[in-house]
Amino acid sequence: MGLLDAVKDQFLDVIEYVDKSNKLIVSKYQRESGNNELKQGAKVIVRESQCAVFLKGGKLADILPPGTYSLTTGNFPVLSSLKAFPYLFISPVIADVYFVSTRQFIDNKWATKNTIMKRDKNFNMVRIRAFGKFAFRIADVPTFMREIFGTKGIVMTYDIVEYLSSMVTEAFSVAVSESEMSVLDLATEYRKLSSELQQRLNTQTAAIGVQFSDILIENISLPDEVEKLIDEQSGIGMAKQDMASFMQYQTARAMRDASKQEGGLAGLGAGMALGGTMAQNIHDTVAPTAQGKSKAEQLRELKALLDEGILTQEEFAAEKKRILGK
Repeated sequence: MGLLDAVKDQFLDVIEYVDKSNKLIVSKYQRESGNNELKQGAKVIVRESQCAVFLKGGKLADILPPGTYSLTTGNFPVLSSLKAFPYLFISPVIADVYFVSTRQFIDNKWATKNTIMKRDKNFNMVRIRAFGKFAFRIADVPTFMREIFGTKGIVMTYDIVEYLSSMVTEAFSVAVSESEMSVLDLATEYRKLSSELQQRLNTQTAAIGVQFSDILIENISLPDEVEKLIDEQSGIGMAKQDMASFMQYQTARAMRDASKQEGGLAGLGAGMALGGTMAQNIHDTVAPTAQGKSKAEQLRELKALLDEGILTQEEFAAEKKRILGK
């Protein structure tokens, strides 16, 4: 350290920090000279949405809210009592100074890394995935410094966000598992579920000095095979309601697909004839009978009786043949 640096340290000691990236949660104050000595009369500038935290010997000493301060024993009673100031700062004290941002940190992402198992009244048991965003702030600086920065040893902003993201994912998994809503109904209750998550998490994070200011659920999705099954069920429902329109739609799709293939339209006439026959067979199966039940419903009930052992395989086969008219 040169003579000019030494003079600056003695007479122009200003402790402050400006986060130009606006992304850091905890920033350690470090002079360019590398000298961490605190001197009597040093000026401490704490900006809005900041708190200055002093650590001496690994112990939390003093915390300053926004404002401008002169470093004296009167302003720092706790720090002054740590075997440091018998000479009233004439002999410098070495301590670590951290600036903690208390603003909101928004646009943080969370996502389920693995699928979540959920009992569902429509699908019995289903696997789901989800992702979204969350916002948080440091609500209790002393608690945060003790529990996260000190006890858990989490220092980097990325690690803190990852830790909180894991907490959101865990809370979401528990909330969804406990919910009695069907997976199909969850899509209409994102805001309600988000509010429940926020309350659940803030109760939990009060012990570490963090507050979630907002949680967003952007998507809850099912496995591809389940979504395909839902599409198929929707198609069957459409066919039951209006077979003619359904077949017109299917024929139009077939024509479109056939036109993209060489010679594809040659067999379209036969395909349309076959489609008409298949449509009639489907209609006969799903259309209600005089007793008010479709053949498909009767067959399902018949299969249930077979599975329960009420009917033998021979009885089941004979009754099935009768229902289908074969």
